[in-house]
Amino acid sequence: MGSTSKITSGVLWSLIVNLVNSVYGFISVPILIHYFGKTEYGIIGLAMSVNVYMQLMDMGFNSTNIRFFSVWLAKKNLQKASKLFQTSLAFYGIIGILNGLILLGISLFSKEIFRLNADQDEILKTLFYVLIISAIISWYSSCFDQLIKATENVAWIQKRTLLPKILQVIVLFITIYAKLNIFWYFALTTFSMFAILPLSVNKILKEIPTISFIPKFDKETFKEILPYCLNIFSFSIFQFSFYNLRPVFLGMQGSLDSVADYRVLNGIIGIVSMFGGIFMGVLLPSTSKIVAQGNTEAYYKVAYDGTKYISIVLCFCTFGMMTVGSEVITMYVGESFLYLIPWFNIWLLCTLGVHNQAISSLILSGSDIRAITYNTSISSIIGLIVAWCLIPYFEIGGVVIAFAIYIIVQLSFYYLYYWPKKMNIQSGRVFLHSFFPFVMIGVGATVLIDDLLINLDGKIVSSFFLKGILFTIIYSIVCFRFLNKEDKKMLYSILKLKK
Repeated sequence: MGSTSKITSGVLWSLIVNLVNSVYGFISVPILIHYFGKTEYGIIGLAMSVNVYMQLMDMGFNSTNIRFFSVWLAKKNLQKASKLFQTSLAFYGIIGILNGLILLGISLFSKEIFRLNADQDEILKTLFYVLIISAIISWYSSCFDQLIKATENVAWIQKRTLLPKILQVIVLFITIYAKLNIFWYFALTTFSMFAILPLSVNKILKEIPTISFIPKFDKETFKEILPYCLNIFSFSIFQFSFYNLRPVFLGMQGSLDSVADYRVLNGIIGIVSMFGGIFMGVLLPSTSKIVAQGNTEAYYKVAYDGTKYISIVLCFCTFGMMTVGSEVITMYVGESFLYLIPWFNIWLLCTLGVHNQAISSLILSGSDIRAITYNTSISSIIGLIVAWCLIPYFEIGGVVIAFAIYIIVQLSFYYLYYWPKKMNIQSGRVFLHSFFPFVMIGVGATVLIDDLLINLDGKIVSSFFLKGILFTIIYSIVCFRFLNKEDKKMLYSILKLKK
């Protein structure tokens, strides 16, 4: 299977897995809120948010490893790839232990940090203990997927990911029917992720039979990847902080109810974000080869056509979700949460900012990303300051406004400076031909359905399906008319591959 087919297959399976994740989230969140209560469910969100922030300890190794694995495997340099794998095992093993120690330290002062009562603090501490154990295992095994992705087997990774999701569904039902407490639900759900490890080991050995799983730090290999790694880390630390400190700030400046509101909106909008974000992981191994080989034609094809295809999917998800927003929230957590609709719509519009994933994969495939670091640091700091200041007044609205400002600063830098000056990419062409037309199609379809369709009072499910089907038909037909012959050939090849 060629690179194009692997990319297409990877995208399709990523979409399928994200759809499964979305359905699981859609079902599980209201069930868990009803079972544990809004406050206790907010504690789960708080624990997860704190631990997610520990991912910063990756220090840029994830993208760095995928890039170098991809380049060395393309050049058949298995010895270097093997040394990097063993070095990564050693590095991640140490990081896992440090992660556990940090979580233990936070748990000692959790009551004061998050302003919890005694019962809430006791629950949070038990969740932290689960995360301490899982952190060590997940860190050590994190380079498994990096190596598999570098072999352009993203589709295989996505298929394998379905196993823990099935286990999580089983855990959810056991929790409800066996009346498990929050500790056992959280522990079983967390540890279900490790069921895939034997499959990953077997896949790696099939792809590279000579690979060793014994940690061994190689100084020369580490020196070679370190400069790029630090560049990635400098850029990602601010971006990661912005995305993952928001619920933590809500817990510190707002209330546990606002954390639960965040989890509700993020659970729904996360569907759109996942569909927009899958392209980076799929494209990075291939774009690393494109940049390394100096393939100009493929470079611009990724920039313009890649952005177009991402925009089509992203606008469909964004405006499709906006069209059925009231119905989704009502089915998700009930009418009492409909007060979140204004923030819900603004947050949805912000997700359009990730339409640049194709070009971002080209940026990360290069070696000099200092300008990106400066842009990300400034926009993230501004966004976090805005969030911290506005949360006491607007609660969940504070982080949504901060997100909008963050996206505006980011895109202004890319469109006005970095793309045209540093990458020789025409910003006007990207916006006018690859992005804006599909935004207008989405807006038009949403407005048309809202204006013409009579709401089916009391029939939420019927309204959801009717609006959803109408939006899909209108959006698909109009988008198809905007595609050129090459785009239509790509679409036919995807449909053929799907069969």
